[in-house]
Amino acid sequence: MQVKNQKDLVKFLQKLNQPIAKALSNDVAKTVKTVMKDKVKEEVYDVYEPTMYSRTGQLGSEESMKSELINDTTLVVENVRSDGDRNVAEVVASGSGYNFGFEYAGVPRPFTEATREELRNTGAHKAAMYRGLKRQGINLK
Repeated sequence: MQVKNQKDLVKFLQKLNQPIAKALSNDVAKTVKTVMKDKVKEEVYDVYEPTMYSRTGQLGSEESMKSELINDTTLVVENVRSDGDRNVAEVVASGSGYNFGFEYAGVPRPFTEATREELRNTGAHKAAMYRGLKRQGINLK
């Protein structure tokens, strides 16, 4: 489709909503979850070896990561690891809310922010979007 005016541009962009949503749900979500897993390992697991409890590894598992399209062009990926009513992901990231004292109580381990920063620096999410659209026959220059 050749875009000659604003009306053509609007039609063209509306046709892209479904492929964009599909690329976000499949390609971008997977990439963001992979980066988040790496950042949980670096920011949380590699920092120390616990002595007061045994790790479950759930914070770094994809099962604890939820991705959701909030509209056709916006994806939210979050770590929803919880332990009953406690949001474990938030406790670890903020350092606040532990039920016991230990060397990292009160010390933020901001894996979510590290994930955002990694994506900003590498553009991995943009590359995933490009691949996802290309796989659907949409070639971008």
